[in-house]
Amino acid sequence: MNDNIIFSLDIGTRSIVGVVAEKYEETMKVIAYKSVFHEQRTMVDGQIEDIKKVSKGIEIVKSSLEQELGMKFTKVYIAAAGRSLKTEKVIYEKILDSKKPLDENIKKILEMDALQKAHDKFYDNYDNKGSFYCVGYSVLGYKIDNNSIANIEGHRAEKVSVEIIAAFLPHIVVEGLYSCMDYNNLDVQSLTLEPIAAMNLVIPADLRLLNIALVDIGAGTSDIAVSKDGTIIGYDMATIAGDEITESIMKSHLVDFKTAEKIKMSLDDDMEKIEFTDILGMHYSLTKENIIDSISNTSLQLCQEIATKILSLNNEPPVAVFLIGGGSKTSNLRKYLSEFLNLPEYRIAIGSESTVKNVDISIIDNFGPELITPVGISYSSIINNNYDFFSVIVNGIKIRLYNIRQMKVMDALLMAGFDSRKLMGFSGKTLSFILNNKEYFYKGEYSTPAQIFVNSNVSNIETKICPGDIIEVIAAVDGVTPVVKISDIVDNSESGKIIFNNTEVTIGTKYLVNNIEVESDYIIGNSDIIEIINIKTLNDLVDLLEINPEFYVFKVSNKVIDLSTILIDNSTIEVISKSNYNDEEVSKRNQTYSQNISDIHEYSIVKDYITVSINGETKKLNFKEDKLPYIFADMLIYTNIDPTKPQGKIIILHNGNEASYTSIINDGDDIVIKWQNSNNI
Repeated sequence: MNDNIIFSLDIGTRSIVGVVAEKYEETMKVIAYKSVFHEQRTMVDGQIEDIKKVSKGIEIVKSSLEQELGMKFTKVYIAAAGRSLKTEKVIYEKILDSKKPLDENIKKILEMDALQKAHDKFYDNYDNKGSFYCVGYSVLGYKIDNNSIANIEGHRAEKVSVEIIAAFLPHIVVEGLYSCMDYNNLDVQSLTLEPIAAMNLVIPADLRLLNIALVDIGAGTSDIAVSKDGTIIGYDMATIAGDEITESIMKSHLVDFKTAEKIKMSLDDDMEKIEFTDILGMHYSLTKENIIDSISNTSLQLCQEIATKILSLNNEPPVAVFLIGGGSKTSNLRKYLSEFLNLPEYRIAIGSESTVKNVDISIIDNFGPELITPVGISYSSIINNNYDFFSVIVNGIKIRLYNIRQMKVMDALLMAGFDSRKLMGFSGKTLSFILNNKEYFYKGEYSTPAQIFVNSNVSNIETKICPGDIIEVIAAVDGVTPVVKISDIVDNSESGKIIFNNTEVTIGTKYLVNNIEVESDYIIGNSDIIEIINIKTLNDLVDLLEINPEFYVFKVSNKVIDLSTILIDNSTIEVISKSNYNDEEVSKRNQTYSQNISDIHEYSIVKDYITVSINGETKKLNFKEDKLPYIFADMLIYTNIDPTKPQGKIIILHNGNEASYTSIINDGDDIVIKWQNSNNI
């Protein structure tokens, strides 16, 4: 078979049409065609029901053309019905760093994320999501900071968005078509979509700047495609088509399906009368007007549904409509459709020889709209719009790709279900915290992008792929959010315990995180407020316990110690009020701290009480028998507050500050203990 020879098949609901053409660069000439009707209704609404019977029809067409031309066909171009195509339109928005210009990589990742969103949305809407191929997508437009723009590359923006339309095709459609080709030893060179094939022939790319609707009225369905601003903006399908016209003739005139089909086709002939016999054996001879009247209601319904679908896709009437397919020849369709679309009838055209450009169809007598799609399939193969499925391996799994353009690694990853978010990864989060009133920052690590190999060669998402390629993808590694322990940023001094004023106290270093004591192995969280308290000397301890050292003497093993004394594990510290000592003895003890205890003189009591103010009343408190100082909790007995019978929130103030029940009470202190919003004290 000459490489310039193109053999294509249009497998329709009612018939199979084979076209053989010879290509000349970007033009072609049809050199033969053959059409046969299915013997039975082996296809319903464009879907193959009986693969063997459809394959038999293909064999008849193929053999007839081979015999006529003296050629052997081993390669074929085919199309899938537009009725099977489902689309999902989405807008994806991303927030970016406005300081960096947008590049091609960001553009592609944006589109991939949009396609991922379309996948998710589509799968949410369809229960049988696993039975669909994603066959590609078209970009409808970009926006940066809410302003439409043709190309985002090089611009800077805080917010960028893309609108796409993604297309999905059922597996059963693809596999059914391929099975029929296998039966006839035909190798599929490309698989296009029927409405796209027709668009390529009668509405080429330069005309798609116009808002034009194309309607392919076949036997089973009426496929619709709409172009605008240089692209195909959507597809749809009306469920009423030629078969419904045939069925209305059956019901009106009591004939079987085949007879009704003949009557419908006779409407295109020049004969004045149409003769037929009904199922009761009655013979009729009716005018065309009689038949047209009998199908008028169905024709109105067909046009109404087509108009509704077009308006739903386009949101307004298009500037023009092309009608193709055998059903488009039905009488009065242009008239009815113009009424429903509020469009002049002259803006609605039926495909004919004059609408076909760049193709020599002179061999075809009485070229009609029913041949637009079959010829369009052949023509699509020479303008590089031919689509086909081919297989590649992605991470050990064989997948089939719909070759809507020069396919790239990105397309294979999406078809394989690879999460696009694993291509770039996420940088680790920055850790920030406050340590002793100073803010610290630890930056997260940058992510490691995915590693991509095609046939063991280092590649990227833009690398072009071919049938049989082996693609290996190692997912991106997210950057690590820093893990910092308290022990990583501060010295971890040894801890111990002492007995202070008959109470066990931990010494060394204390760690408070958000006012809660933790250990040194605590992992710091974001926004933590950390306080490091070192308790190494007596002064550190009295500061922590809020003790005024001016009023007390501190002793270890009966020796007076000063505030600079380093605390030792397991030691015991006595706390004695200075009011138990006379000034001279206290002075001597302070001077002889390092002397032997035998050098310490006896002391005498110069005062055996302290005076404090409790809720505004002066109280004289005698020293305790054990000589230990009073603590705040001791003050409760000098009020009528009963904590076991709460009357609201209790207020406790020590010298005007919020108190702790363990705070030591000194001479002259001011104490407040009362219920909030209460005079009860």
